[in-house]
Amino acid sequence: MASDSPRRLALMSIRPRFARLIMVGKKKVEFRKVKFREEVSHIVIYATAPVQRVVGYFDVAYVDEDSPKQLWNRYGMDGGISYDELRVYYAYSSRGIAIGIGKVRVFRKPVSLSAVCDAPTPPQSFTYLSADAFETIRTFA
Repeated sequence: MASDSPRRLALMSIRPRFARLIMVGKKKVEFRKVKFREEVSHIVIYATAPVQRVVGYFDVAYVDEDSPKQLWNRYGMDGGISYDELRVYYAYSSRGIAIGIGKVRVFRKPVSLSAVCDAPTPPQSFTYLSADAFETIRTFA
C-alpha cells in the first residue's frame, strides 16, 4: 500500500512495550478498535508514558477488519500480545482492525510531539497529519 511518498499519515499513540517490538521487527501487526476513515499510507509512532516521544514511523502494508477471533486466527502470532490480552482489549467489540506493519524507520533520537505536529497533547488513539509533515518526519530517521 505505502511508498516513500505518503498519501495520508496518522500519528498513533502506542504503548512503549509495543513501540519497541515494532522498532525491532518483532511486532508485524497493530490491533485497533477504530478503522481509519481515510486510507493511511504511513503511521508515525508516539510512544506513550513514560517515553512520551515520537520514535519512528512505518508503512501501512494493509488494513484488515474482522471479528477479534478471526483477526487473532490470521495475525495473532505477529501481534506481540497474548490471546488473553487481545480478548481483554476487544472485550466489548464485535469488530476489530489489524494494521499490517510494513517497512519501519526508527528515529536516530526520539523527538518531542511538538517537533512533529502542532497538537498540544498526544492523540487518545490516532490523529491525521498532513502530507507536508512527512518531509519533517523523514529528517529524523
